[in-house]
Amino acid sequence: MKKFRQAFGTYLALPFIYGISILPHFILYGISDFFFVLLYYLVGYRKKVIYNNLKKSFPEKSHKKIKSIQRKFFRNLTDITIEIFKEFTISEKAIKKRFKFTNPELFRNYYDKGKSVMMLMGHYNNWEYGVSIQLWIPHQCWGVYTKLENTFMNKYLLRIRERFGFTFYPMEKTYDVMLKQKQGDKLYMFIADQSPHHSKIKYWINFLNQETPVHIGAEKLSQMLDTVVVFIDIQRVKRGYYEITAKTLFEEPQKTKEHEITDKYFEILESIIRKKPENWLWSHKRWKYKKDIDTE
Repeated sequence: MKKFRQAFGTYLALPFIYGISILPHFILYGISDFFFVLLYYLVGYRKKVIYNNLKKSFPEKSHKKIKSIQRKFFRNLTDITIEIFKEFTISEKAIKKRFKFTNPELFRNYYDKGKSVMMLMGHYNNWEYGVSIQLWIPHQCWGVYTKLENTFMNKYLLRIRERFGFTFYPMEKTYDVMLKQKQGDKLYMFIADQSPHHSKIKYWINFLNQETPVHIGAEKLSQMLDTVVVFIDIQRVKRGYYEITAKTLFEEPQKTKEHEITDKYFEILESIIRKKPENWLWSHKRWKYKKDIDTE
């Protein structure tokens, strides 16, 4: 019965999603404006979580400034949601028009040297469109995903995310997949800024003014496979248009100290968030675990 309900709900939702997806961008952003009003003023989606996350991260900012960032966050969130819907039908030509990759030659250089790449990014601006990077680079791109409980919707989302050449595998198979793919023509994408499960917390850092548990899997794998570690920064140029810039963090990860890669990743991510905080995913319950309690 559960699978039937999942399948029924999915097949009801898909025509609506595709119907939204085929609309031109100027109509989609009108819909985004409507949902912004709905979520921010009427529903108040996770408003308390978002406000508290911002206040603790920026204690030096006034209540008025925090509220301003919170409001801008909701505009960013509804725009990203609409853009994710558009991802179901957007063409390669449209992606290349709306995404400018400033330095794809960085990846070509490593590919020519037979070097695989560990690509790190955050939930910042439209991170979902990071899968389009396959259109610019020669590496075979792989990404991790978390399985949805709804297996039918999971299948469709995977199909959309793999449209431009990416291959995705479930998180629990990360080590098995990567350790079997040791050729120097791979790119592995990790979005590593969410909170690890309580049982998997191995390392804490000071991130955005708070003690924060972080994932260290990307660091461990980059050292095991000796992949170049690259950070991807996605910035909004104007509504619906983005600029992607890659920056090499470490060319020889096996020579780094313990946690050096993880520390550098979060250092860069925090510097980006501080410049335009409204573009990060503040609705996530990032600080639900406390070090002084959980490590005792």
